[in-house]
Amino acid sequence: MDSILGRRPLGPLALLSLTLLFAAPALAQTQAGAPTLEQLRTDYAVRFLEPDSHMALARHFRDRGEPLLAFLILEAARRNYFERKNFDAAFKTHFLGEKPFDNGPAAEVRLLSELSKNPNSFDALHGLADIYISREDYAKGKEYLLRAIALRPDDYAETEALAQVLGLEDKDEEAAKVLADWALKHPETADAYAIRISQLPETDTARAAALLAEAAARFPQDARFPFALAGARLGARDLKEAERLYVRAAELAPGSAHVQTWVGRFFFKAKEDKRRALPYYLNAYLLDPHAYETEFVESRIPKISIELAEARFKELQGKGVALTKIAEDPDPFLAMLALERMGEAWRPEYAEPLVRLMAHDDPALRAAAMGVLKEKAGPAFDARLKALLSDSDLRRRGLAAYIAVNRWKAASFDAMRAMLREEAQLLRYDAISALIMEGGAEGRRVALQHRPNEKQPRLKEMLDLAARENPR
Repeated sequence: MDSILGRRPLGPLALLSLTLLFAAPALAQTQAGAPTLEQLRTDYAVRFLEPDSHMALARHFRDRGEPLLAFLILEAARRNYFERKNFDAAFKTHFLGEKPFDNGPAAEVRLLSELSKNPNSFDALHGLADIYISREDYAKGKEYLLRAIALRPDDYAETEALAQVLGLEDKDEEAAKVLADWALKHPETADAYAIRISQLPETDTARAAALLAEAAARFPQDARFPFALAGARLGARDLKEAERLYVRAAELAPGSAHVQTWVGRFFFKAKEDKRRALPYYLNAYLLDPHAYETEFVESRIPKISIELAEARFKELQGKGVALTKIAEDPDPFLAMLALERMGEAWRPEYAEPLVRLMAHDDPALRAAAMGVLKEKAGPAFDARLKALLSDSDLRRRGLAAYIAVNRWKAASFDAMRAMLREEAQLLRYDAISALIMEGGAEGRRVALQHRPNEKQPRLKEMLDLAARENPR
């Protein structure tokens, strides 16, 4: 289990606990002297099988206002190359500015030592509680949480964490009492209002509405109250007021994946305005790639993007805009539609625009451009292909391997052997894949000859698998 303190509520407490759903993470910021885009692209290729290189490139596009491209880079990494725990840890570091959570024995010993020297160290108590709760040792975790609460009784976050733990122990009534007691002691706080509202019977809608309106007036910068009011107005089918309130909540909570997700859903479902829904869904994904409303945000985004791109593609075609021009559009989904149409109605003059797309930052678009060239480009493309095998863009150079091995077979193998000696993990990955996928039995043998020299664990695993599948 991950760290629980300071994170959003789990399980049965999701309805009781409102604060953490709206808490804005400390978003990682671009630092002065950050790498250039060219450097990031090179690092992406050199350290392709390490999630940090994908994260850094995606964050670059987030920071320069291209969230859709950031999403596509991250999704390609998440789906194709990395286990969830590794992807999530790198994402939290690069996008949320979180340090990796260490619940190991060394961290435990360090905090216990600190606490022995200073029994009133809040940070040590908090850290130990987090460690034991993450290990599902709830009794021990609560022991340290209660000591932390005694030091800072007015700190709602610690009390809310205690309620979460009680919920994880299926002690929902006790959890509710812990929160209610805190609210009684701190009646004039926004958190107390949120607790009182959340603990009202579902049938007491009039009292809930009155408390929400009072809280929204008293705490105009707290996103929880316009967000809840928006839900009430949506239930009453007052879409105009619901929209105003949802937009206000999203403005107040730009770092809340929960808020951004559900505001996106409002525009997607209630307003049926996909164009307005998309930015909120992208905001949510770039805060939490596993954001969910009734469907995962990562599936909403491409569906909406494809539909919007198809409408735009039809419009541009109606105006007579050339496919090669559409393929240059900043929207990767629109460029993909143009690429697909070029593949269906091939012309030799399409080759160079597709070569340019082989250096796109969307991995799917790069691969699709290579696929069309591999299938459609004629012998006249050979000279250009030879040059691509030494291209300065390492991503494009790697993709050229698939075309070369498919087209030239044994005549390409020396170039592949040279690629297998490259430092860039992506080049070795592509050379191995091209030889196995496109090179036939002899290509597989060339790949396996490299096996004793490969030290990168993932690439070695690929080669070991190939050897097991074809031991000869």
